[in-house]
Amino acid sequence: MAMRRANKGEEPGDWAEHLDELRRRIISVLAVFFLCAALAFAFSGRIASFLMTPVADLGTKLYVFSPTEKFMAYLHMSAITGIAVTTPFFVLQAGLFVWPALKGSERAYARFALLAVPSLFLAGSAIAYKFFAPVALEFFLSFGGGDGVEALWGFGEYLALLSGLMLAVGVMLQLPLFMLAMFALGVTSPERAASARPYVVLLIFFLAGVMTPPDVTSQIMLGVPLYLLFEATLFAGSVISKNRR
Repeated sequence: MAMRRANKGEEPGDWAEHLDELRRRIISVLAVFFLCAALAFAFSGRIASFLMTPVADLGTKLYVFSPTEKFMAYLHMSAITGIAVTTPFFVLQAGLFVWPALKGSERAYARFALLAVPSLFLAGSAIAYKFFAPVALEFFLSFGGGDGVEALWGFGEYLALLSGLMLAVGVMLQLPLFMLAMFALGVTSPERAASARPYVVLLIFFLAGVMTPPDVTSQIMLGVPLYLLFEATLFAGSVISKNRR
């Protein structure tokens, strides 16, 4: 039974059905995650070759420093791959659960979110892999030489760095959707968010400094697009607020 809006005549048994449906959807998401993670582990060699392309383009080799490091790195990589592949299914299940409780205008926003959430997550991961990772790796590689200390990178640490960067950028691109949801629900307004612009700029470049190597170029490469995305979100939020009024 699908979730619907609570009303005065709703029986306690209806809530039990909602919880039972929620439990089934959570179990289905977990099942898909474990299946995707298992498949990713089965093809871990090909996935690892794809993820090692940025460091291979720099002519750098990766090493393992313990008998279990490569196996544990493959497990970590498989779990991250499972999360990435399961994200669209998770969003779909969440949308189907709340769909009957939504009004007409809310359903339009829900349709947009069902497409936008996984798309932005995958787009952010792709941007991190294609643009941010090579810049970061080249910085760390150049920083590691010149003083007699040679860089010897571990396979597990490299995968942890790359997957963390891809996840972080993918999650950060969800922030505009969160803001739009707040505007659509009337929790806040674009005008109030615009008044906090100086603090948002500081936060954006602080996050850019944390997520990128400590050089100005890479921080600008991440910070400027995020700020433009913030301004675009304010514009879209003003349109949503006008439609609500």
